[in-house]
Amino acid sequence: MPERAEPRLHPLVKFLATGAYLGYSPIAPGTAGAFGCGVLLWFAVPEITPAASPQTIAVLIVSVLAFFLLSLWVAGVSERHFGHDGSRIVIDEFCGYVFAVLLLPKTYLIYGAAFVLFRLLDILKPFPARRAESLPGGYGVVMDDVVAGVYTNLLLRLMMAAVG
Repeated sequence: MPERAEPRLHPLVKFLATGAYLGYSPIAPGTAGAFGCGVLLWFAVPEITPAASPQTIAVLIVSVLAFFLLSLWVAGVSERHFGHDGSRIVIDEFCGYVFAVLLLPKTYLIYGAAFVLFRLLDILKPFPARRAESLPGGYGVVMDDVVAGVYTNLLLRLMMAAVG
């Protein structure tokens, strides 16, 4: 019986799924994806704090929600090509890191700490991240990273409150 051909993936979906091809990094593609996202967010996205106008916050919330939904779809489509939560898929790291730094001050210290904490929590998968990973399709690919991102954000907020 002949081998089943690998499903063809649309080039734009492949570009998004692999985080502009950072997922092809021969060493730690998830870390490369998260780092690329951090750099992209640092340079491309203006700082938006909780003190921003309600309209700015609304645009941010809609943008994050749209990116989250796009990530679910891209991860679901691309897992048929790369396998469930394949190492080449790093849009989930992008999405999780967005949650890690959401509405936090835009400083090198915060973004650096977010990167380290996010990667650590993404690897350790605290409850309910490991359970979320077993969800079907794109949900299982993305949700464990979103959980790690939310935990990262909360931990950084606690650390900032403790330091003052």
